[in-house]
Amino acid sequence: MVFPSAAKRPRLEAKTTETPWVEKYRPQTLNEVKSQEEVVSALRASLGSRASMPHFLFYGPPGTGKTTAILAVARELFGPDYMRSRVRELNASDDRGIQVIREKVKVFAQTAVGNVGQKVQSDGKVYPVPQFKLIIMDEADALLPDAQAALRRMMEDFSDVTRFCIICNYVSRIIDPIASRCAKYRFKPLVKEALYGRIREIAQSEKLAVSDVSLEALDWVSGGDLRSAIMYLQYAQKAHGNDLTREDFLEVSGSVPMETLQKYLKALVTKSFDAMYSLTKELAGQGYPASQLLAQLQRYITDPSCPLNSSQRGCVALKLCNVEKRLSDGGDDFLQLLDLGATICAL
Repeated sequence: MVFPSAAKRPRLEAKTTETPWVEKYRPQTLNEVKSQEEVVSALRASLGSRASMPHFLFYGPPGTGKTTAILAVARELFGPDYMRSRVRELNASDDRGIQVIREKVKVFAQTAVGNVGQKVQSDGKVYPVPQFKLIIMDEADALLPDAQAALRRMMEDFSDVTRFCIICNYVSRIIDPIASRCAKYRFKPLVKEALYGRIREIAQSEKLAVSDVSLEALDWVSGGDLRSAIMYLQYAQKAHGNDLTREDFLEVSGSVPMETLQKYLKALVTKSFDAMYSLTKELAGQGYPASQLLAQLQRYITDPSCPLNSSQRGCVALKLCNVEKRLSDGGDDFLQLLDLGATICAL
């Protein structure tokens, strides 16, 4: 049996991987962080007193620049040559138990570091390189209470060689002993002008045509989350090309089309059970996630144009909470949406 020689075998081309736009356009310095002027100013002051830099607690809605800000601080402190050895980034949602604290955090936190001091690095710039390491705990509100208690102890024991940055969406889920040991910074939701401006910059760089109407749709489906907005922008470009419309963003986000949503809302407001049942069956059959419809209904009842009175809106809001809880517990999408629709029709 004759085997083809290596020279005659077809060569496999290495696939080129494109950088996700979320990373490609992530701000690299504090000056590039948008719409968080107070936080940036406070972090600048902390950089000026590096020896007494505290632990940080960043909280606020997703996509507002929390992780980006602390990574920018780390770059300005350690420079490119020491980022890998001095900074450890962990996501608490991957492993919420005490084991990740004992195995990953403690091993890195207790290691002593040498005194490097100011030094010219590979990019030709001078960085302070303080005599401590930085551990970034992202989505720390997902940590279980015993894991947070272990983390609190490590913040005490290794504060001379390690600084911690705790990042979360809900500060109420962080135990008080951790919160009291950190300088707390609230990241406020991005204003529309900041989100629109950043999306326009990316669109111009990628040679995309995005109208104001399309921008409004992108803002609506992302819920003011800049990270989600950039992801949807890239998804839409891959699926529909460089000339993007409002419908393109609604499609890639999995949102219920506005025409279908209007029919559903009309059936609810007019208390037409048969129409509501038919549309609920259609939505479930087409595979729209129930969580997406709940989010769109939540925005609808908080809109001033909603015809429901305050009491009815309150009842709907409570029902939305109950349905979302049941869905998270594994409830059937169709039955939960039918329960929600029947409740609203009965108001």
